Amino acid sequence: MYLLSSHVSDSSSSVFAFSIALQHKLHIEISTSPLIEGVWLLQAAPLPFQLIYYALQPYRSRVPATPGIRSIHIDEDRWITRPELLLNRIAALSGQSRRLYARDTVAARIDKPTALSFQEEHHLQVPLPGKYRFGLFHHGELTAIALFSGGRSMHDRPVGHRSFELLRFCHKQGVHVVGGFSKLLEAFQRAFNPGDIMTYADSDWSNGSSYRKVGFVPIAETQPQLFWVDARTFTRYHEGRLPPTLHGMPPADRLRAGFIPVYNGGSIKLVKISG
Repeated sequence: MYLLSSHVSDSSSSVFAFSIALQHKLHIEISTSPLIEGVWLLQAAPLPFQLIYYALQPYRSRVPATPGIRSIHIDEDRWITRPELLLNRIAALSGQSRRLYARDTVAARIDKPTALSFQEEHHLQVPLPGKYRFGLFHHGELTAIALFSGGRSMHDRPVGHRSFELLRFCHKQGVHVVGGFSKLLEAFQRAFNPGDIMTYADSDWSNGSSYRKVGFVPIAETQPQLFWVDARTFTRYHEGRLPPTLHGMPPADRLRAGFIPVYNGGSIKLVKISG
């Protein structure tokens, strides 16, 4: 059986390791202080955001946002399983990455294997194949990708109006293409002339500002999503991707089997209307 109390105690060493690694990555001093049991606040004056680190605990909800302060929420299982990717993403958000410019890149369609392998290496979430895939190339190097769904007709829109979903956007680790997001969207719009593009911004990382800059408008917020984390391996599962032995098993039995239910912070739904 999974011993929660002992793990929360062990997690203090986990957040300490995360803090030290982040200090080395960013070359700044970071203060770490407990908020509530199993949750820590990490801050540094040069950072334009604060970090909140969560030990692996059942049904842990996010700490309420502090008005006027951007928060990034870090789950222990993400740190344990993808440490370099996590550090690189935080470094990029703090402005410490190799900067390229969209005008020096070429936008082109990419195939499914390329898109999947790029996500596996450079994105924290589960890789998706998408239906339409675009990439930015800098002297032959793939530096950013965007994946889109197929188009859907909307009953409340004029005939011929098709709505697409932006499923994924990510940069190569350690690289930021200035204007890259906008260039990928423009390439997709030229190719498919969408009536609108819908997407979701992960509230654990984003307040939606980067989407609003390129014309997206927030229209709703989705509820936090439930995941199950194997406490032995720190592997994270969506409900539909759980090991077969857990299908149909009551939550209490899953917990006793060492699978911990955790919630993310939900998402912001945004739409960009073409015109």
